[in-house]
Amino acid sequence: MASSSPSDRASFWGEVGGALGDLGTLVPLAVALITVNGLPATGVFFGFGVAYILAGLFYRLPIPVQPLKAVAAIAIARGLSGSTVTAAGWWMGLFLLLLALTDASRWLERLFTRPVVRGIQLGLGLMLVRSGVALASRPQVVPGGEERVVHLAAQAVPLGWLLAALTVGLLLWGLRGRRWPPSLPVLAFGGVVALTVGGAGRLLGTVRLGLALPVPALPRPNDLAAALVWLVLPQIPLTLGNAVFATVDTARAYFGPRAGRVTPRNLLATMGVSQLVAALFGGLPVCHGSGGLTAHYRLGARTGLAPILIGALCLALALFVDGNALPFLALVPYPVLGALLAFVGVQHAWLARDLRGWEEAAVALLTAGVGFATGNLALGFGGGILLEQAVRLARWARARRATSP
Repeated sequence: MASSSPSDRASFWGEVGGALGDLGTLVPLAVALITVNGLPATGVFFGFGVAYILAGLFYRLPIPVQPLKAVAAIAIARGLSGSTVTAAGWWMGLFLLLLALTDASRWLERLFTRPVVRGIQLGLGLMLVRSGVALASRPQVVPGGEERVVHLAAQAVPLGWLLAALTVGLLLWGLRGRRWPPSLPVLAFGGVVALTVGGAGRLLGTVRLGLALPVPALPRPNDLAAALVWLVLPQIPLTLGNAVFATVDTARAYFGPRAGRVTPRNLLATMGVSQLVAALFGGLPVCHGSGGLTAHYRLGARTGLAPILIGALCLALALFVDGNALPFLALVPYPVLGALLAFVGVQHAWLARDLRGWEEAAVALLTAGVGFATGNLALGFGGGILLEQAVRLARWARARRATSP
Protein backbone atom coordinates (compact mmCIF):
# COMPACT_ATOMS: atom_id res chain seq x y z
CA MET A 1 0.00 0.00 0.00
CA ALA A 2 1.38 3.37 -0.97
CA SER A 3 2.01 5.72 1.92
CA SER A 4 0.54 9.20 2.02
CA SER A 5 2.77 12.20 1.70
CA PRO A 6 2.74 14.90 4.40
CA SER A 7 0.83 17.20 2.10
CA ASP A 8 -1.81 14.50 1.55
CA ARG A 9 -2.20 14.01 5.29
CA ALA A 10 -2.46 17.75 5.85
CA SER A 11 -5.07 17.94 3.12
CA PHE A 12 -7.09 15.15 4.70
CA TRP A 13 -7.02 16.78 8.13
CA GLY A 14 -7.94 20.05 6.48
CA GLU A 15 -11.07 18.37 5.12
CA VAL A 16 -11.83 16.96 8.57
CA GLY A 17 -11.39 20.35 10.25
CA GLY A 18 -13.35 22.14 7.56
CA ALA A 19 -16.14 19.56 7.71
CA LEU A 20 -16.77 20.57 11.33
CA GLY A 21 -16.42 24.28 10.65
CA ASP A 22 -20.13 25.09 10.31
CA LEU A 23 -21.33 23.49 13.54
CA GLY A 24 -21.97 26.94 14.98
CA THR A 25 -25.08 27.20 12.81
CA LEU A 26 -26.24 23.59 12.84
CA VAL A 27 -25.96 22.63 16.51
CA PRO A 28 -27.89 25.46 18.27
CA LEU A 29 -30.78 25.45 15.80
CA ALA A 30 -31.01 21.66 15.68
CA VAL A 31 -31.06 21.44 19.49
CA ALA A 32 -33.76 24.13 19.76
CA LEU A 33 -35.99 22.67 17.05
CA ILE A 34 -35.74 19.15 18.48
CA THR A 35 -36.38 20.18 22.08
CA VAL A 36 -38.78 23.12 21.61
CA ASN A 37 -40.67 22.23 18.43
CA GLY A 38 -40.62 18.45 18.70
CA LEU A 39 -38.84 17.53 15.48
CA PRO A 40 -37.52 13.94 15.55
CA ALA A 41 -33.73 13.85 15.94
CA THR A 42 -33.55 10.91 13.54
CA GLY A 43 -35.37 12.81 10.80
CA VAL A 44 -33.37 16.00 11.37
CA PHE A 45 -29.94 14.37 11.07
CA PHE A 46 -31.01 11.99 8.33
CA GLY A 47 -32.05 14.96 6.18
CA PHE A 48 -28.79 16.77 6.87
CA GLY A 49 -26.73 13.67 6.12
CA VAL A 50 -28.38 13.01 2.76
CA ALA A 51 -28.16 16.68 1.74
CA TYR A 52 -24.49 16.99 2.68
CA ILE A 53 -23.47 13.83 0.83
CA LEU A 54 -25.47 14.91 -2.23
CA ALA A 55 -23.70 18.30 -2.19
CA GLY A 56 -20.25 16.76 -1.79
CA LEU A 57 -20.73 14.27 -4.61
CA PHE A 58 -22.28 16.74 -7.04
CA TYR A 59 -20.30 19.94 -6.50
CA ARG A 60 -17.00 18.33 -5.38
CA LEU A 61 -16.49 21.40 -3.21
CA PRO A 62 -17.32 22.14 0.45
CA ILE A 63 -20.82 23.43 -0.34
CA PRO A 64 -22.62 23.72 3.01
CA VAL A 65 -25.99 22.49 4.20
CA GLN A 66 -27.71 24.63 6.80
CA PRO A 67 -31.11 25.00 8.44
CA LEU A 68 -33.44 27.52 6.81
CA LYS A 69 -32.68 30.34 9.24
CA ALA A 70 -35.87 32.36 8.91
CA VAL A 71 -37.97 29.19 9.19
CA ALA A 72 -36.01 28.04 12.25
CA ALA A 73 -36.06 31.42 14.01
CA ILE A 74 -39.80 32.01 13.48
CA ALA A 75 -40.70 28.42 14.40
CA ILE A 76 -38.72 28.62 17.65
CA ALA A 77 -40.07 32.08 18.56
CA ARG A 78 -43.70 31.10 17.89
CA GLY A 79 -43.42 27.56 19.26
CA LEU A 80 -44.81 26.04 16.05
CA SER A 81 -45.25 22.29 15.88
CA GLY A 82 -42.72 20.05 14.22
CA SER A 83 -45.28 19.06 11.58
CA THR A 84 -45.71 22.72 10.61
CA VAL A 85 -41.93 23.11 10.27
CA THR A 86 -41.81 20.00 8.11
CA ALA A 87 -44.66 21.33 5.96
CA ALA A 88 -42.48 24.36 5.19
CA GLY A 89 -39.95 21.94 3.72
CA TRP A 90 -42.55 20.58 1.28
CA TRP A 91 -43.44 24.11 0.14
CA MET A 92 -39.83 25.21 -0.23
CA GLY A 93 -38.75 22.01 -1.99
CA LEU A 94 -41.47 22.25 -4.62
CA PHE A 95 -40.94 25.99 -5.10
CA LEU A 96 -37.17 25.68 -5.55
CA LEU A 97 -37.51 22.78 -7.97
CA LEU A 98 -40.04 24.81 -9.99
CA LEU A 99 -37.54 27.68 -10.24
CA ALA A 100 -34.80 25.26 -11.28
CA LEU A 101 -36.91 23.52 -13.93
CA THR A 102 -38.10 26.80 -15.45
CA ASP A 103 -34.59 28.34 -15.18
CA ALA A 104 -36.14 31.38 -13.52
CA SER A 105 -32.76 32.24 -11.98
CA ARG A 106 -31.80 33.97 -15.24
CA TRP A 107 -34.17 36.86 -14.67
CA LEU A 108 -33.91 36.74 -10.87
CA GLU A 109 -30.16 37.23 -11.16
CA ARG A 110 -30.73 40.76 -12.44
CA LEU A 111 -31.99 41.77 -9.00
CA PHE A 112 -28.95 40.39 -7.17
CA THR A 113 -26.25 42.74 -8.43
CA ARG A 114 -22.75 42.76 -6.96
CA PRO A 115 -23.38 45.59 -4.44
CA VAL A 116 -26.58 43.91 -3.22
CA VAL A 117 -24.83 40.54 -2.88
CA ARG A 118 -21.93 42.19 -1.04
CA GLY A 119 -24.44 43.82 1.28
CA ILE A 120 -26.05 40.44 1.99
CA GLN A 121 -22.62 38.97 2.73
CA LEU A 122 -21.67 41.89 4.98
CA GLY A 123 -24.98 41.81 6.81
CA LEU A 124 -24.80 38.06 7.30
CA GLY A 125 -21.25 38.38 8.60
CA LEU A 126 -22.36 40.92 11.20
CA MET A 127 -25.31 38.71 12.18
CA LEU A 128 -22.97 35.74 12.61
CA VAL A 129 -20.75 37.78 14.93
CA ARG A 130 -23.80 38.83 16.96
CA SER A 131 -25.01 35.23 17.15
CA GLY A 132 -21.56 34.12 18.27
CA VAL A 133 -21.57 36.62 21.13
CA ALA A 134 -25.08 35.49 22.13
CA LEU A 135 -23.98 31.84 22.22
CA ALA A 136 -20.97 32.65 24.37
CA SER A 137 -23.23 34.59 26.77
CA ARG A 138 -25.52 31.66 27.54
CA PRO A 139 -25.47 30.56 31.18
CA GLN A 140 -25.23 26.94 30.08
CA VAL A 141 -21.86 25.76 28.80
CA VAL A 142 -23.29 22.83 26.85
CA PRO A 143 -26.78 22.05 25.49
CA GLY A 144 -28.79 20.52 28.31
CA GLY A 145 -26.08 21.19 30.92
CA GLU A 146 -26.10 23.18 34.14
CA GLU A 147 -25.65 26.93 34.37
CA ARG A 148 -22.07 28.00 35.09
CA VAL A 149 -20.86 31.44 36.19
CA VAL A 150 -17.64 32.91 37.57
CA HIS A 151 -17.47 35.79 40.06
CA LEU A 152 -15.30 38.73 39.05
CA ALA A 153 -15.27 41.78 41.35
CA ALA A 154 -18.46 40.57 43.05
CA GLN A 155 -20.14 40.32 39.65
CA ALA A 156 -21.47 37.03 38.31
CA VAL A 157 -20.21 36.59 34.74
CA PRO A 158 -21.13 33.66 32.46
CA LEU A 159 -18.28 31.18 32.33
CA GLY A 160 -18.87 31.09 28.59
CA TRP A 161 -17.23 34.50 28.15
CA LEU A 162 -13.96 33.24 29.63
CA LEU A 163 -14.11 30.01 27.63
CA ALA A 164 -14.89 31.95 24.43
CA ALA A 165 -11.87 34.19 25.00
CA LEU A 166 -9.66 31.12 25.46
CA THR A 167 -11.17 29.62 22.30
CA VAL A 168 -10.39 32.76 20.29
CA GLY A 169 -6.79 32.66 21.54
CA LEU A 170 -6.49 29.01 20.59
CA LEU A 171 -8.05 29.72 17.20
CA LEU A 172 -5.59 32.54 16.48
CA TRP A 173 -2.73 30.29 17.56
CA GLY A 174 -3.99 27.55 15.26
CA LEU A 175 -4.18 29.96 12.32
CA ARG A 176 -0.44 30.63 12.65
CA GLY A 177 0.46 27.00 12.08
CA ARG A 178 -0.04 25.03 8.89
CA ARG A 179 0.12 21.45 10.05
CA TRP A 180 -3.40 21.25 11.50
CA PRO A 181 -6.53 23.19 10.60
CA PRO A 182 -7.44 25.55 13.47
CA SER A 183 -10.84 24.00 14.08
CA LEU A 184 -9.36 20.68 15.27
CA PRO A 185 -7.53 21.98 18.38
CA VAL A 186 -10.48 24.25 19.09
CA LEU A 187 -12.96 21.36 18.99
CA ALA A 188 -10.60 19.19 21.05
CA PHE A 189 -10.49 21.96 23.66
CA GLY A 190 -14.27 22.14 23.50
CA GLY A 191 -14.58 18.41 24.14
CA VAL A 192 -12.38 18.66 27.24
CA VAL A 193 -14.41 21.62 28.52
CA ALA A 194 -17.69 19.81 27.86
CA LEU A 195 -16.60 16.71 29.78
CA THR A 196 -15.14 18.65 32.74
CA VAL A 197 -17.04 21.84 33.57
CA GLY A 198 -19.90 21.37 31.12
CA GLY A 199 -21.38 18.16 32.46
CA ALA A 200 -21.50 16.42 29.09
CA GLY A 201 -20.32 13.16 30.66
CA ARG A 202 -23.62 12.83 32.51
CA LEU A 203 -25.54 13.43 29.29
CA LEU A 204 -23.47 10.87 27.38
CA GLY A 205 -24.45 8.31 29.98
CA THR A 206 -28.00 8.44 28.62
CA VAL A 207 -26.95 7.31 25.13
CA ARG A 208 -28.17 3.91 23.95
CA LEU A 209 -26.82 2.45 20.76
CA GLY A 210 -29.46 1.02 18.46
CA LEU A 211 -30.82 1.28 14.95
CA ALA A 212 -33.46 4.00 14.46
CA LEU A 213 -34.83 4.36 10.95
CA PRO A 214 -36.50 7.61 9.84
CA VAL A 215 -40.28 7.45 9.64
CA PRO A 216 -42.10 9.04 6.66
CA ALA A 217 -44.36 11.93 7.66
CA LEU A 218 -46.95 13.66 5.48
CA PRO A 219 -48.25 17.14 6.39
CA ARG A 220 -51.87 17.90 7.20
CA PRO A 221 -53.76 20.63 5.30
CA ASN A 222 -53.79 23.01 8.28
CA ASP A 223 -50.01 22.53 8.72
CA LEU A 224 -49.46 23.41 5.06
CA ALA A 225 -51.53 26.59 5.38
CA ALA A 226 -49.76 27.74 8.55
CA ALA A 227 -46.33 26.95 7.11
CA LEU A 228 -46.99 28.97 3.96
CA VAL A 229 -48.07 32.09 5.86
CA TRP A 230 -45.68 32.05 8.82
CA LEU A 231 -42.56 30.34 7.49
CA VAL A 232 -42.28 30.09 3.70
CA LEU A 233 -43.06 33.63 2.56
CA PRO A 234 -40.49 35.27 4.91
CA GLN A 235 -37.88 32.67 3.91
CA ILE A 236 -37.99 32.91 0.09
CA PRO A 237 -36.07 36.21 -0.37
CA LEU A 238 -33.40 35.12 2.10
CA THR A 239 -32.97 31.77 0.35
CA LEU A 240 -32.63 33.36 -3.08
CA GLY A 241 -30.24 36.03 -1.83
CA ASN A 242 -27.95 34.13 0.51
CA ALA A 243 -28.34 30.46 -0.42
CA VAL A 244 -28.31 30.97 -4.20
CA PHE A 245 -26.73 34.14 -5.56
CA ALA A 246 -24.44 34.98 -2.62
CA THR A 247 -23.29 31.34 -2.51
CA VAL A 248 -22.44 31.44 -6.23
CA ASP A 249 -20.42 34.62 -5.70
CA THR A 250 -18.63 33.24 -2.63
CA ALA A 251 -17.76 29.97 -4.38
CA ARG A 252 -16.25 31.84 -7.32
CA ALA A 253 -14.25 34.05 -4.95
CA TYR A 254 -12.73 31.03 -3.17
CA PHE A 255 -12.45 28.44 -5.94
CA GLY A 256 -12.49 30.29 -9.27
CA PRO A 257 -12.96 27.93 -12.25
CA ARG A 258 -13.41 24.94 -9.92
CA ALA A 259 -16.79 26.39 -8.96
CA GLY A 260 -18.20 25.81 -12.45
CA ARG A 261 -20.99 23.56 -11.14
CA VAL A 262 -22.03 26.11 -8.52
CA THR A 263 -24.69 27.87 -10.58
CA PRO A 264 -28.03 29.34 -9.45
CA ARG A 265 -29.97 26.64 -11.29
CA ASN A 266 -27.93 23.79 -9.77
CA LEU A 267 -28.21 25.22 -6.27
CA LEU A 268 -31.98 25.55 -6.64
CA ALA A 269 -32.17 21.93 -7.81
CA THR A 270 -30.01 20.40 -5.06
CA MET A 271 -31.78 22.44 -2.39
CA GLY A 272 -35.17 21.43 -3.78
CA VAL A 273 -34.31 17.73 -3.72
CA SER A 274 -32.75 18.01 -0.24
CA GLN A 275 -35.83 19.85 1.08
CA LEU A 276 -38.17 17.12 -0.12
CA VAL A 277 -36.02 14.31 1.32
CA ALA A 278 -35.87 16.07 4.69
CA ALA A 279 -39.61 16.83 4.64
CA LEU A 280 -40.51 13.25 3.74
CA PHE A 281 -38.95 12.00 6.98
CA GLY A 282 -40.10 14.80 9.27
CA GLY A 283 -36.79 16.62 9.22
CA LEU A 284 -35.72 20.24 9.27
CA PRO A 285 -35.87 22.27 6.02
CA VAL A 286 -32.33 22.81 4.74
CA CYS A 287 -30.50 25.02 2.26
CA HIS A 288 -27.02 26.01 1.15
CA GLY A 289 -25.49 29.29 2.34
CA SER A 290 -22.62 31.65 1.65
CA GLY A 291 -21.67 31.94 5.33
CA GLY A 292 -21.44 28.18 5.67
CA LEU A 293 -19.17 28.04 2.63
CA THR A 294 -16.85 30.55 4.29
CA ALA A 295 -16.91 28.45 7.47
CA HIS A 296 -15.89 25.26 5.69
CA TYR A 297 -13.28 27.00 3.54
CA ARG A 298 -11.62 29.15 6.21
CA LEU A 299 -11.31 26.19 8.56
CA GLY A 300 -9.55 23.97 6.03
CA ALA A 301 -11.99 22.35 3.57
CA ARG A 302 -11.12 22.47 -0.14
CA THR A 303 -12.98 19.54 -1.76
CA GLY A 304 -16.22 17.60 -1.65
CA LEU A 305 -14.73 15.25 0.93
CA ALA A 306 -15.62 17.67 3.74
CA PRO A 307 -19.41 17.62 3.17
CA ILE A 308 -19.29 13.84 2.67
CA LEU A 309 -17.55 13.45 6.05
CA ILE A 310 -20.01 15.64 7.95
CA GLY A 311 -22.87 13.98 6.06
CA ALA A 312 -21.68 10.55 7.16
CA LEU A 313 -21.47 11.80 10.75
CA CYS A 314 -25.04 13.13 10.57
CA LEU A 315 -26.29 9.81 9.18
CA ALA A 316 -24.54 7.97 12.03
CA LEU A 317 -26.21 10.26 14.58
CA ALA A 318 -29.54 9.68 12.86
CA LEU A 319 -29.42 5.91 12.52
CA PHE A 320 -27.27 4.37 15.24
CA VAL A 321 -27.98 6.09 18.57
CA ASP A 322 -31.57 4.98 19.06
CA GLY A 323 -32.99 8.36 18.09
CA ASN A 324 -31.13 10.30 20.82
CA ALA A 325 -28.36 12.36 19.21
CA LEU A 326 -28.55 15.35 21.55
CA PRO A 327 -25.97 14.12 24.12
CA PHE A 328 -23.32 14.01 21.40
CA LEU A 329 -24.03 17.63 20.51
CA ALA A 330 -23.19 18.53 24.10
CA LEU A 331 -19.53 17.73 23.28
CA VAL A 332 -19.37 21.07 21.46
CA PRO A 333 -19.87 23.78 24.11
CA TYR A 334 -21.77 26.97 23.35
CA PRO A 335 -18.70 29.23 23.91
CA VAL A 336 -16.70 27.25 21.34
CA LEU A 337 -19.57 27.43 18.86
CA GLY A 338 -19.86 31.15 19.53
CA ALA A 339 -16.15 31.81 18.94
CA LEU A 340 -16.18 29.84 15.69
CA LEU A 341 -19.34 31.61 14.54
CA ALA A 342 -17.87 35.06 15.26
CA PHE A 343 -14.64 34.15 13.44
CA VAL A 344 -16.59 33.00 10.39
CA GLY A 345 -18.68 36.18 10.52
CA VAL A 346 -15.59 38.40 10.36
CA GLN A 347 -14.17 36.37 7.47
CA HIS A 348 -17.47 36.47 5.60
CA ALA A 349 -17.95 40.22 6.04
CA TRP A 350 -14.46 40.67 4.60
CA LEU A 351 -15.80 39.57 1.19
CA ALA A 352 -17.27 43.07 0.83
CA ARG A 353 -13.81 44.65 0.67
CA ASP A 354 -13.82 44.91 -3.15
CA LEU A 355 -16.65 47.45 -3.43
CA ARG A 356 -15.85 50.29 -5.80
CA GLY A 357 -17.08 53.85 -5.38
CA TRP A 358 -19.54 55.47 -3.01
CA GLU A 359 -22.60 54.26 -4.93
CA GLU A 360 -21.75 50.55 -4.54
CA ALA A 361 -20.71 51.14 -0.92
CA ALA A 362 -23.99 52.91 -0.14
CA VAL A 363 -26.09 50.10 -1.60
CA ALA A 364 -24.09 47.43 0.24
CA LEU A 365 -24.12 49.33 3.55
CA LEU A 366 -27.87 49.94 3.39
CA THR A 367 -28.51 46.28 2.54
CA ALA A 368 -26.28 45.14 5.39
CA GLY A 369 -27.49 47.77 7.86
CA VAL A 370 -31.20 47.10 7.40
CA GLY A 371 -30.67 43.35 7.46
CA PHE A 372 -28.55 43.51 10.61
CA ALA A 373 -30.81 45.98 12.44
CA THR A 374 -34.01 44.04 11.71
CA GLY A 375 -32.48 40.54 11.79
CA ASN A 376 -34.06 39.98 8.36
CA LEU A 377 -31.78 39.97 5.32
CA ALA A 378 -34.84 39.92 3.07
CA LEU A 379 -35.72 43.45 4.26
CA GLY A 380 -32.12 44.49 3.70
CA PHE A 381 -32.29 43.08 0.19
CA GLY A 382 -35.43 45.12 -0.49
CA GLY A 383 -33.82 48.31 0.79
CA GLY A 384 -30.70 47.72 -1.28
CA ILE A 385 -32.72 47.14 -4.44
CA LEU A 386 -34.68 50.37 -3.91
CA LEU A 387 -31.54 52.42 -3.32
CA GLU A 388 -29.78 50.90 -6.31
CA GLN A 389 -32.72 51.72 -8.57
CA ALA A 390 -32.79 55.27 -7.20
CA VAL A 391 -29.06 55.65 -7.91
CA ARG A 392 -29.56 54.37 -11.46
CA LEU A 393 -32.46 56.76 -11.99
CA ALA A 394 -30.38 59.70 -10.73
CA ARG A 395 -27.49 58.68 -13.00
CA TRP A 396 -29.86 58.47 -15.97
CA ALA A 397 -31.35 61.90 -15.17
CA ARG A 398 -27.87 63.46 -14.97
CA ALA A 399 -26.87 61.92 -18.30
CA ARG A 400 -30.07 63.19 -19.93
CA ARG A 401 -29.55 66.70 -18.64
CA ALA A 402 -25.97 66.64 -19.91
CA THR A 403 -27.05 65.66 -23.43
CA SER A 404 -30.13 67.88 -23.70
CA PRO A 405 -29.72 71.22 -25.54
